[in-house]
Amino acid sequence: MSTTGGWDWDKALQEMPGRWTQVADELFSFSREMRNGGCHSVFDLGCGAGRHSVFLAQQGFAVSAADVSPSAIEKTRLNLQQTGTDATLYQIDMTEWPFNDGQFDAVVAFNIVYHAQRAEVETVLEQINRVLSPGGLIFITFKSILDAQCGYGEQLAPFTWAPTSGLEKGIAHYYVDEAEARRLMQDFDLISMVHKQELPVPGQSERHRAHWVIRARKSFE
Repeated sequence: MSTTGGWDWDKALQEMPGRWTQVADELFSFSREMRNGGCHSVFDLGCGAGRHSVFLAQQGFAVSAADVSPSAIEKTRLNLQQTGTDATLYQIDMTEWPFNDGQFDAVVAFNIVYHAQRAEVETVLEQINRVLSPGGLIFITFKSILDAQCGYGEQLAPFTWAPTSGLEKGIAHYYVDEAEARRLMQDFDLISMVHKQELPVPGQSERHRAHWVIRARKSFE
């Protein structure tokens, strides 16, 4: 993500308003898991327009949220104001974080970490591990090699392509299979790993999307 200013969120919300304003289904159960585990501070990496930051704040968590896109930070700020919720916002690159070791009880990284090449993805995971407290929880997604966009666009590296047009033009996408997803998460204790596929719905989506949806925990050791 260091080579791009991220998405234009005015354009993103115009093109697919429902997709980027609705809370992901998996966040409801993950928030309960965080609460049951005694989590207080949560970092929302790649907050976009703020849908998850607002939701987590409404659930009573102390939320910090970050995005590389200036328009994302502005949309999130407005969303927080309109809903009467609060979060600390950061406009930062996802590989360089100004946080202390063990600062957060949980990290949410929904549809963000794979917007990079493999080495950057590994760096982000190292950062997540660093800022999580022992036993801290992580909710993260990776792009699956079964996603319809895998193999299309400009190839930047093995299993890495960047679209040549549209909202994500020039932004790297790293696609993984199960073995690679497990390798990337090798420093965490896996709680669950689900392969989620979204088929095209007339009038709502134009392609087959596929992600690995993962819940994990930082080791107490």
